[in-house]
Amino acid sequence: MIGDDLLPHVVDVEHPGRTTDRYGNTVDDWTASTRVEVAAWLQQSTGSEDTEQRDAQIGEWLMLCNPWTTGGQPLTVHGADRVHWNGARFEVIGPPGPAYEPAELHHFEIRLKTVEG
Repeated sequence: MIGDDLLPHVVDVEHPGRTTDRYGNTVDDWTASTRVEVAAWLQQSTGSEDTEQRDAQIGEWLMLCNPWTTGGQPLTVHGADRVHWNGARFEVIGPPGPAYEPAELHHFEIRLKTVEG
């Protein structure tokens, strides 16, 4: 477990709802999403610009958090989820990386990406 004093950022993890499209496929439905509050540490890993045919700012971030929500419920994070913090919206890149201590799950390391423009 990471101590609360080391997780100063309160973020919202957003899970998409699910719906069936006109072809019978199950797809993400962001109009029916749910959010959970999580204490975390966020730091930017890389930043770049895409200036080919647009002016985009791209950032990759690392989020560290305990494996439960601020309400004490177990935290689940998937590659389809989004994270909201300080007015920014991040996409989760791939599955979260679980970090274990000898006896149990210690924390999650979650890679995030944001694109503006």
